[in-house]
Amino acid sequence: MSGTFMSLLVLEAGLTAAAVLMFLYRGMLDMKEEDHIILGSAEAHLAREQDSIRRKVSALSRYLKVIGVARGVLLFAIFGLWIAEGLNIV
Repeated sequence: MSGTFMSLLVLEAGLTAAAVLMFLYRGMLDMKEEDHIILGSAEAHLAREQDSIRRKVSALSRYLKVIGVARGVLLFAIFGLWIAEGLNIV
């Protein structure tokens, strides 16, 4: 295996670890999110807290989409390099 191939595999492992950690964090945030209607002004702090959680989850979801696309491109590159090395092109 070439150094490029191993570098791509290490990068893929790093992206996978980051994605797993982000999914775990999003799961923790989802457990805190509640779906009830807040009617009174006495519960306004609950509404602010839920809004904060929703913003964190949506921001995290955007990052997870970016990591997903990066992982897809990286897997395609790894597969192409693996095929090229198997055919002795590189």
